[in-house]
Amino acid sequence: MLLAIDIGNTNIVYGVFDKDQLIGEFRVTTTARLTPDEAGLSITHFLIRAGLEVYAVDKIVIGSVVPHLIPVFEQTCRMYIEHDPLIVSHTLKLPVKIDIDFPEQVGADRIANAAAGFARWGGPLIVVDFGTATTFDVVNAEGAYIGGVIIAGPETAMAELARRAAQLYEVEIETPKRVVGRSTTEALQSGAFYGLLGQVDFILGKIIAEQKFEKCKVVATGGLAYGIEKHSKYITDVVPSLTLEGLRIIGEGN
Repeated sequence: MLLAIDIGNTNIVYGVFDKDQLIGEFRVTTTARLTPDEAGLSITHFLIRAGLEVYAVDKIVIGSVVPHLIPVFEQTCRMYIEHDPLIVSHTLKLPVKIDIDFPEQVGADRIANAAAGFARWGGPLIVVDFGTATTFDVVNAEGAYIGGVIIAGPETAMAELARRAAQLYEVEIETPKRVVGRSTTEALQSGAFYGLLGQVDFILGKIIAEQKFEKCKVVATGGLAYGIEKHSKYITDVVPSLTLEGLRIIGEGN
C-alpha cells in the first residue's frame, strides 16, 4: 500500500491507497515545531484507526509546502515505517510537463493537483485549491503546466482583516442568508463568501479568455471551499482528495 502525506501550512493530510483506491484519510493541524516522534505517532494512530498495520505500507510519497518539515518526516518514515519517502518536486517523472519560468518554485501541492487533474480529465484544465492560499493551476491541452494564480485563502484573509481592524473579528465562513448583512457578523460573512466567489470567478474568466480555452474543465479541491463551488459559474467538480490522488500518481510513476 502507498502512504501519501500532504504537508500544508494549515493541515497535514495522510492518505492510504490500496492500488488506486483511497481507503483511509486523516487530517491533523500543522505544527511548526513538530518532532519526528510526534509525526510518527500521528501516522501510526491513523493507520490503527484505519485498521491497517504499519508494515503494510510499502511506499511513501510526501508533498510539502513547509520545507523545514521535510527532513522531519523523512526521519519519521525511516524510524516508524522503515522506508525512505519519495519527495515530490519538479525533477521527478510527472504526467504533466512543468513549463514555467522557475520550475523549482512550484509547490508540491500544485504539482500534485495538476498531475491528478490531467490524469483524470486531460486538458485544458484549471484546478482551484482552497487552502491557506487559494491557488489556480492551469494545464493546457498538451499536458503542460503553464502556471497559475495565488491569492490569500479565505481564512487567511479573514484573520488578517480581524487583526488590522479594531472593531472587526473572525467569523465562520459559510453561505450567507442574504447579501446585505443586518449585523456586523452577517456583513463579514457576506463579504468573505461573496468576495471570494467574485474573486474566483473573475480570475477564472480572465484565465480562460487569456488562454483562449474553448472547453476547459474547472475543478475545486482543498479543505476550505465552503460551498463556493456550488455558486461558481465555472467550477463543475469538487474532489477533496485530488492532492492525495496526485501524490499517489506521482509515486507510482517514480
